Amino acid sequence: MGGSIGGVFRWLLALIPVAYIGFFLWHFMGVGGNSMEGIVGIGLGPTVLGLSIIALLFLIGPLVKLLRVASGANRVPGAAVKVGDDLPATEGFDADAAFARYMSKRGEAPAVPEEASPPADTPRPQFGRKIG
Repeated sequence: MGGSIGGVFRWLLALIPVAYIGFFLWHFMGVGGNSMEGIVGIGLGPTVLGLSIIALLFLIGPLVKLLRVASGANRVPGAAVKVGDDLPATEGFDADAAFARYMSKRGEAPAVPEEASPPADTPRPQFGRKIG
């Protein structure tokens, strides 16, 4: 949640569609006699099933947020590094050496043999609309 007012409002905004759909489900349960047989009997079975699935889809976001807060997964060590802070040094990795090694291996690629390339007088195949 983060402890801020904005975090609380985000939680409440995420739960508004769930509450709205929950009200409809509660209303349809009352109309159907508070039983699934009654709901199916008046023809609201597919409606209630669809609303339940949509409510579950809307619940995914708040449930993931709740699990992250409860498990502490949103507290990544070192995530709050400020602009002026010293960044931890990488251990034994030299980017310049890696790039130089890549470029040297790139130059060692075998050349294409002459017999593999088509003769110069052979027309190249063309794709698409033929002109002429």
